[in-house]
Amino acid sequence: MRGISIRAVALALGIALASLASAWAQQQQENIPQENSDAVARKLASLLIERQTGAAVPADRFWAYEADFNLDGFSELYVYVADPACDGVKCGLFVFVLEGDSYREVLGDIPGARLTDPAKVGFGAFKRNGFLDFQLDQILASWTGDHYADSSTFPATSLDGVAFLAACQKSKSSEQPEEGEAEQVAGECQCQFNRFQAIGFSQASLDTYTASMGENFAYPNGEKEKAWLALLKDAEDVGTGCGVVSGKSQWQPAYFKHGDQPQQKLDFEAFLDACPAQDFILTNRKTGSPDRALGLCGCIARELPTQGVTQTGLDLLTQYYRNDISDADVEEQDADLLTFHDQASEACLSQFPAK
Repeated sequence: MRGISIRAVALALGIALASLASAWAQQQQENIPQENSDAVARKLASLLIERQTGAAVPADRFWAYEADFNLDGFSELYVYVADPACDGVKCGLFVFVLEGDSYREVLGDIPGARLTDPAKVGFGAFKRNGFLDFQLDQILASWTGDHYADSSTFPATSLDGVAFLAACQKSKSSEQPEEGEAEQVAGECQCQFNRFQAIGFSQASLDTYTASMGENFAYPNGEKEKAWLALLKDAEDVGTGCGVVSGKSQWQPAYFKHGDQPQQKLDFEAFLDACPAQDFILTNRKTGSPDRALGLCGCIARELPTQGVTQTGLDLLTQYYRNDISDADVEEQDADLLTFHDQASEACLSQFPAK
């Protein structure tokens, strides 16, 4: 299976990830949006790593970046803690995902995952259970539903694909095929069939999906509709993954309504200390827990510069979050700041993960 580098996916999906090699990064032109994103990621990661390992990690011993592993528009955190004598427990690679009320580390169940050389890490071409596969050197990790596990431990199936392959090729073939098109279509359909087996599709699911390519298929409704939509989503993900393998398509992140203003490089430390403790953040119906408040504040911090908020404005909002000043005080000093803040907040809440 063809792997995709983190850097390549970052460029393709618009994910703000920096180079894993600091020397290379120093040669690049200044990228203020990426630097702001990295600064927010480092602050959040410092808190989560301290909780994970039981001790604060010096700033010069770790890096952290945003990466949208499930393409829902809300970023996960990809972290590396350096240690020449790494034990694979309190150092190495970490991925933090906001699931339910808490951030959870999701690589720890894979033996040796933390010790993977970061230069040998990348995304796979396919999704499983909504998350992109994750290549860790020779290990391909897939999403179980709440963490990553070695894909070789997942059950596969052996299916009868005669009807599917025929229907698939018919649906993809044009009335006047060009030279080589038949072979290309056959390859795409075979890729999909192979993937259906790899992810454990049942024969009944494959037969249902095959029938949906026909003209007289009756789409399920009522209680069966939810199962049908889940099956269809899996099939669509398989199709996209095969398109990535062939180079015909790429994964796209969920749409996120960013601001469009030029950014200034900001210091987010004080804001990210104050924001999660603010009652109107912590008690929002979409948050309701300290970790969800932290995740929302991280998103707001990333979005504020896209609205044109400067360091002066961010410092003013920090005072506002600490209850040191009122709405009127903020508006007196910057009439537009709360509007920009609200636009950033609304954008983040629109993409915020469900509990």
